[in-house]
Amino acid sequence: MKKDILILAALIAVVIAVPFLATKAEEAIQIKNEEFKEKQNRECYEKAEECMDAGKYDEAIELLEKLPGYYEDVEYIIQYAKFCDAVQNGEGIEELYKLIWYVPKGDEYSSKYIEELRKAQKDTEEQYKKYMAQKEKEEEEKMRKEDEPYKGMKEKYINITLMGRAKEKRTEHYWRDTPGKRTQDIQYRYMWYNSNGAKKFMAVCRNGRVSSVVEFVSSTTSGKKTYRGNTSRNNDRKDMYDVQDYDDPEDFYYDHADEFDDIQDAEDYWEEAQ
Repeated sequence: MKKDILILAALIAVVIAVPFLATKAEEAIQIKNEEFKEKQNRECYEKAEECMDAGKYDEAIELLEKLPGYYEDVEYIIQYAKFCDAVQNGEGIEELYKLIWYVPKGDEYSSKYIEELRKAQKDTEEQYKKYMAQKEKEEEEKMRKEDEPYKGMKEKYINITLMGRAKEKRTEHYWRDTPGKRTQDIQYRYMWYNSNGAKKFMAVCRNGRVSSVVEFVSSTTSGKKTYRGNTSRNNDRKDMYDVQDYDDPEDFYYDHADEFDDIQDAEDYWEEAQ
């Protein structure tokens, strides 16, 4: 009897011990795998550093991209390596600024390249500011030589063309179609007039750019006023009043009464745009 009890106890001990030992063995294997993976990552990272120091940035990027994103701030080092590679390949300041812009400026990370990276950020930003200031100056000089505002022009330049400053600026609301609904936005209408007070030119701006223009041309033979859009500057024609949405010129006039002298004026425009 006593012998049977001992055998039973031994069996119970084995049953309990086997899963425990199996778990321990699995944990040991997992630890070894993690240690091996860490060793691989470390070797890969050190090789990447060697490539960085040797100016072989494309090879460094290839090695760094094999590492997990959280490893040793590798995400930011990759971006810096791309920046260095771009400098080496003679990329322009705009591309360099894009690359260095993605690297945080705070203390989110640290590496052996932190000092040179910070210097690269500062120098690049200073160069970019000078570049953009010069670019804007050249663009402004170019706009001053334009005869009149045109579709696509930045709104901030609308008053400096040879047409001169607009005599009137109106703030208006318009409906914009968006998926599943209509949204009301703001647009700005600029008006130029002749010395006799007749309409000469009109430009509508949306989202900081000229979206459409209309030139008012008086016909000396018929006495009628005609309208010419900016088709010479664009391959596509888009009427600023969406005339194609109206089957009847009277309906068109009632929706845009403030923009025309009278109903005949609106009808002339409607007919011209067909």
